[in-house]
Amino acid sequence: MILLGLILIVVALGAVAFAAAAVGSSSASIHLSAAGVDVSVTPLAMFLAGAAALLLLVLGLWLVVSSLRRKAARRMELRQLRKEQAATAAEEEAARARAAEAAETTPLRPAHHDATRPVDDAAGQTTVLPEETRAERRADRHVD
Repeated sequence: MILLGLILIVVALGAVAFAAAAVGSSSASIHLSAAGVDVSVTPLAMFLAGAAALLLLVLGLWLVVSSLRRKAARRMELRQLRKEQAATAAEEEAARARAAEAAETTPLRPAHHDATRPVDDAAGQTTVLPEETRAERRADRHVD
């Protein structure tokens, strides 16, 4: 968009320069000659050519400004998203730290526990199984 805007500005400036360089003294018909091009135009056509050149100039400037505004808005949005991402990461890190602290203060189960005595996770205590259930579990473990 910026490139198109700049091209339109250059075309408009070229049209204005052509009209300024080729102004004739005749009021009935104006003969324009510049860059190897000869044109005879009326004063009304000359006015319309100036208006068209001005319109191209304004359109080109509008394209450049709108493109720059859009890029600035995109940069601001990206900056805001990065701040939000950093805040979210900090919150997640704080949550991990709180979870780690909670894990450190929670009593751990002994590493060597009897497989026949399952741990009741809710209370952190073991439940004693009847003797026949223990024997069944031992038999299940030794079956190949």
